[in-house]
Amino acid sequence: MAIHAEAVEILVRKGQFEPQVAIGIAEAIEVSMNGTQLVTVPILDARLQELKAELVRWVFLAMLGNVAISTGTAALLKSIAS
Repeated sequence: MAIHAEAVEILVRKGQFEPQVAIGIAEAIEVSMNGTQLVTVPILDARLQELKAELVRWVFLAMLGNVAISTGTAALLKSIAS
């Protein structure tokens, strides 16, 4: 409500609107802003889930590569030692 009062004050003082007109404009802007979702929690959640999925995929690939390299190195060392 503080933002609403501040908006009305600006419209009356700087815009030289009548107080009733300023109140109407401020309320209309407030209703419009409450009805929109700019970049909100649902959008950020969806992006975070995509990022987590991508991160899990890369971690899995890194672990798989590590296992392959370890297995190859162990086999190479075993063949050299024999």
